[in-house]
Amino acid sequence: MALAAETVAIIGAGPSGMAAANQLSLYGIEPVVFEPGEPGGLLLEAGSVVNYPGVPGGISGEDLVKLFPCPQRLVRERVTSLSREPGGEYIIEHTCGTVSAQAVLVASGTLPVKPDIPGVPPERVHHGVRSTRKAEFASAAVIGGGDAALDYALNLSKRAEVRVYARSGFKGASPHLLKQAGASGRIALFPEHGDFSSFSEDIVVVACGREPNLAFLSRELVCSPPGNGSYHLCGDCTSGIYRQASIAVAAGVRAAMAVRSFLEGNTGN
Repeated sequence: MALAAETVAIIGAGPSGMAAANQLSLYGIEPVVFEPGEPGGLLLEAGSVVNYPGVPGGISGEDLVKLFPCPQRLVRERVTSLSREPGGEYIIEHTCGTVSAQAVLVASGTLPVKPDIPGVPPERVHHGVRSTRKAEFASAAVIGGGDAALDYALNLSKRAEVRVYARSGFKGASPHLLKQAGASGRIALFPEHGDFSSFSEDIVVVACGREPNLAFLSRELVCSPPGNGSYHLCGDCTSGIYRQASIAVAAGVRAAMAVRSFLEGNTGN
């Protein structure tokens, strides 16, 4: 059976994927973009983004996402496998089918680290703040000592009393977030708190780090990624601790430019 053939496929519609899709569209290339959730990625969880160029004073993650052009060819499916054929084309399997592509940009983001929290029912545990919107709660525990944990706490403090529990203190958190949390009057910080066995709060929001969402990649792509410009990892899935919207956008634009060069080279052969 012949597969639907694409020129460029993008996996993920977070800031990096959307920026890449927009840049490619400026070149007259409309990529197919696979995204099972809502476009915006982890940026949708951010209560306030204060370091994005052009938005002095800060902006919520959701409002910032609205400023991004939405990909024209958005497929609301999850990619389950990505591999490369000997001839060079990429095979993308998703939840409703399979397509091939000449070039692929992987901007699949990250997945939350999920520590064991004994004694807390799963329905009380969240790994972001968006999922808490329909929940009823008067108190919330946030687990984590970084910027995400404090941003979640500030967001949740609009609705409830919040306690933030960190195993190793708050050394990795930005001073401006610590200052805001200390001044809120509704947030209590508990550094050096390693006991996750008992929480009396109504809900528990976990912010204990994230890991790249790359399990769908073939072994070949992990071990020997092609260097001809047809394949790129960009955004949070490859940024390590440097997960910032501006960095993700820049990576997506750069990858799109490199893919264009690859395609022009192919055209000329």
